[in-house]
Amino acid sequence: MSSFAGRDILSLKGFERAEYFRVFETADRLAQIARDRRSSDLLAGKILVTAFYQPSTRTRLAHESAMLRLG
Repeated sequence: MSSFAGRDILSLKGFERAEYFRVFETADRLAQIARDRRSSDLLAGKILVTAFYQPSTRTRLAHESAMLRLG
């Protein structure tokens, strides 16, 4: 199984079966953090960017607050 580092995830083509499961396992971990409304250091040391092409304050703020809670 290869790393996601440096890969553009714009399509499901080219992914191995094990990689799908890895994505779902990570999503489960993130969902638990969201349900518990707790902070995490899961993304500590990472640089995150929000890029929205349509004005949507609610969506932008939801993403920004999620990024803050994840480290």
